[in-house]
Amino acid sequence: MSAPWRLAATLALVVALPLEAQHHERRSAADEFNNMGSRIDTTVALGRGGIVDLSSFTGDITVNTWDRDEVKIHATSRGHLRLESSQSRVSLVEDPYRGDYDDDNDDMGYEVTLPKSARLLTRSVSGDIKVRDMTDVEAHSVSGEIVASNVANRAVLESVSGDVTATKIGAGLRANSVSGDIHATAITGEVAGQSVSGDIVLEDVTSSFVRTETVSGEIHFSGPVDAKGRYEFHSHSGDIDLAFASGGGNATLEVETYSGDLDSNCEMTLQPGGTGARMGKRGIFTLGSGGGAHFSIQTFSGDVHITGCRSHGEK
Repeated sequence: MSAPWRLAATLALVVALPLEAQHHERRSAADEFNNMGSRIDTTVALGRGGIVDLSSFTGDITVNTWDRDEVKIHATSRGHLRLESSQSRVSLVEDPYRGDYDDDNDDMGYEVTLPKSARLLTRSVSGDIKVRDMTDVEAHSVSGEIVASNVANRAVLESVSGDVTATKIGAGLRANSVSGDIHATAITGEVAGQSVSGDIVLEDVTSSFVRTETVSGEIHFSGPVDAKGRYEFHSHSGDIDLAFASGGGNATLEVETYSGDLDSNCEMTLQPGGTGARMGKRGIFTLGSGGGAHFSIQTFSGDVHITGCRSHGEK
């Protein structure tokens, strides 16, 4: 269970690094907007498939898309903003160590509209991140919430103390939080979720690979089971609830719990070698004729609930 702590350290390091160092491309002096002060209202061109890189310390980041090959930016900061632009990359960075820090100005943050074909990379320290209608998203926050919806391709969403919410992701999701909950709905593609003290809720997930891990939170999963899929659900002190939308089919389940119970409406067959002592239950179970999808289900003090299987004799 040491992986979540490595996650926290990695996220803190990524966001705490001098954000100016995140630029990887030279730009001509004509394309740089330096000394812009603490407010920017402008529109710049961006080629198809370009990258939009947003970094903020103090404010929320809200991003939408449109059909133009342009990036529209409204940004306000207590610090100093620097915008750099080229045909392949637009970068907006907030320097919190410069500026007048006007505490009476509550209109802090970024509102950005970018081309639908653009890839978004965004980081925030204390603000929330909200994005929608993206092609590809990578978002990192320290204390803010992350909300992403309607992402055509892959989404990577990581927060230290904020919740992570993802809806309608088309080609895979990686969601991590240390002390926040993860809630993902209508996800297609590979899913990896990790939290320390938060719950992980995966609803309406269509995937051949799902891996979740939490220390003190619960895990909830619902969705169809891929016959060739692999599904891993690991919690230390939380319950694990699995609801099979397609009846479960043929599957093999490795189940292990110490002080929790196993409850299922499925016709599961315990294979030789399993144990069912009051303090400690482990075994390999089969659904249907076995084989098929493979499940690894582990919890120390939580219960395991499995529902959604076809009743006996149902086709």
